[in-house]
Amino acid sequence: MKIGKHKVARGIYLLRFETQYELAATFLRVQEHYESPRFHGRIFSLEQYMDWYAATHGNFTYYQDWSGFNVPSTALRPFRDGKFDPLSEKEKRLVRLFERAREPFYVIGVFGRAAQSLTHELAHALFFTDADYGQAVCEAMGDYDIKALQKEIREAGYADHVIADETQAYLVAPSSGLGAATKRLAPLRRKLRALFKRHAAALSILDSMQALRG
Repeated sequence: MKIGKHKVARGIYLLRFETQYELAATFLRVQEHYESPRFHGRIFSLEQYMDWYAATHGNFTYYQDWSGFNVPSTALRPFRDGKFDPLSEKEKRLVRLFERAREPFYVIGVFGRAAQSLTHELAHALFFTDADYGQAVCEAMGDYDIKALQKEIREAGYADHVIADETQAYLVAPSSGLGAATKRLAPLRRKLRALFKRHAAALSILDSMQALRG
């Protein structure tokens, strides 16, 4: 399994996988430990998660359902510290990729070119690493009624502590599965995209994005 690792800005790393399966299978437990409304903060096996996902969605389609991932360095700690043993080979490799990285940092994962996913995940990274961006985004969202969108996001499977972050990321780079609510927020979307471009440019993220897509 080949993984491309790129440092796109200070404290922000991009992992690019060849297939969606390799990407999702690598990040599943790390991502869901971080933001799942059911498994956030819990120690669980892959089988436990698969059983719950299949019971909730009618089948285990996780590896086809999710095409982009984003986690702060804190999400990797229990995997590094042995709390999730035994780790899968994919999880071991993920941990090894960052065993010498200085915290705090942020990891995003996409497969192939995935331009839309890349922008969405980079919005998450900026929200975590750039306090000024996070504050400006929250202030902008405070001027609009975003309850309907946040309800959609919560029902899509996100824990409460990441709703604000997910809201801004879905507005910066909308998902096909969350279209109804975002259409009514076009003015806010334009504001957030402008904020994203300005802050991303300041960290040279836009240059990195262009190079990676080339």
